[in-house]
Amino acid sequence: MGHGSRLNRVLRGVVSSFVLCASAEAAIENVTFTDTRGMSLGGAISASVDDAAAGLINPAALGFMARTSEGNVDNNGLGEQTFGWNLVNFGAGATLTGELGDYLQVLADIDFSRFQSPQLQNPGNIADLIELAGTLGNVSDKDTIAVSATAGTMMQVGHFGVGIRSFGQVGGWINNLDLINLGLLAGVDQIADDLRQAIADDGFDPTGYDPQILNSESIQKLRDAFGGSTANDDVLAYIDYKTVELIEQNELDADKIKGAMDALAEIIVASGAGNSIEDNQTSITGRGFLAVEVPISYGYAVNDNLSLGVTAKALFGRVYGTQVWAFNDDNTEILQDSLDSSNDSVALGLDLAAMYRIPKFQFALVGHNLNSPRFDGYDQSVLLNGINQVVRVPDVVLDPQVTLGGAWFPFKRLMLASDLELLETGTLLNSYDVQRLSFGTELDLSLIALRLGTFKNLAESDFGWVLTGGVGLNLWALSVDLGGAISIDDTVSYDGTDYPRTARLYAAVSLDF
Repeated sequence: MGHGSRLNRVLRGVVSSFVLCASAEAAIENVTFTDTRGMSLGGAISASVDDAAAGLINPAALGFMARTSEGNVDNNGLGEQTFGWNLVNFGAGATLTGELGDYLQVLADIDFSRFQSPQLQNPGNIADLIELAGTLGNVSDKDTIAVSATAGTMMQVGHFGVGIRSFGQVGGWINNLDLINLGLLAGVDQIADDLRQAIADDGFDPTGYDPQILNSESIQKLRDAFGGSTANDDVLAYIDYKTVELIEQNELDADKIKGAMDALAEIIVASGAGNSIEDNQTSITGRGFLAVEVPISYGYAVNDNLSLGVTAKALFGRVYGTQVWAFNDDNTEILQDSLDSSNDSVALGLDLAAMYRIPKFQFALVGHNLNSPRFDGYDQSVLLNGINQVVRVPDVVLDPQVTLGGAWFPFKRLMLASDLELLETGTLLNSYDVQRLSFGTELDLSLIALRLGTFKNLAESDFGWVLTGGVGLNLWALSVDLGGAISIDDTVSYDGTDYPRTARLYAAVSLDF
């Protein structure tokens, strides 16, 4: 089997299996998208929650439920809610950070044997080598994929709420990139000779050619890689020419040139030393987390305007993790075995909330996981390149989050809302945090409710706005809700197809009396 297909198999396995992280401590997203209605509203739900999901979203709303009020302050009918049961609520989503999609496409198509002499005499292989260097020289721990899911049921009776919910996150990235052992068995002089043959075959004339894209630093690094003299400057001119060609064909970004040339210089220096692909030390670190929580909630209305709430949660968490060599033939087996490697622990969580309302307006302040529940990691023994090694799978912490929300009810059946998360919270993904600004609106037409929203992750500047929407069908006491989210003009490319950077889909069935 070729090295390219081997890497393809490993990378696709990572995408479908794990989150990658190598930090001493990991976190997981907060409960912004606990239920389908909240998802449809872009997460702008803390001040407008009106069903049994209040126990997880804003327990202060429970204080206004099943309670007669005066002064026309019951903007969204909380007083009529004596009993509610979210029979089932489930959802899933995925987020690609960085440029993992582009990198996976490049790496999946690579056949490393094409970069050995005499294949380097082929101009097309030279272009592929530069493109590979552009990937290897720019990939980082910010190029990841995260997959999350949630499912649960919640019940509300008067001012009390209870339920059970499971949620988890998985994902992945490449770690400890090895640019030395790539199987380029030709020596430096042979590589230069091969490139000169490619120059002739390509019809390129290096005479008097001025570099168009490589800066002086990159040129000097490449010159040093080829021995330090100017005798190979015709080869450097050709590398510049092929790089410009790749940029014009949208196969390489201009802002990745420095990383590409640094990687190419390192690859050339290491060539001819017998460093086979089988000795490559590039590794993949796997991370995953699954939790089941049992929340018990209570809300107390101080008066018609102000209510306070608390949710205490018992959490049962399972931490997963592994590390594998990216070019190991046994990776499929190791990845499968890592699913059986985990550590269980129990923690308690605490949420506190307040809701204030006046005619047509409601405001909320909610703190989730204020005590930072922690789940223990563990040491895992894995076989890496024939050597037993101990990999530390870090603890997982549910970071505290404080959300400020508001809702406006200009008419009985129209609501506009916004939420702002005041803190940045971590995720299992290394170097990726979450802090959302959300907006949402709902038009309730009795039998059907139409919802639209949007949110932006303020913690990550390269992420754009995400569009959300959904519909609710109200059949007397029974409600069926559908919701989804998709990135707006923010896509990643993989295998010739553009995919949204973020996508989510939710559904729920509820009973309310």
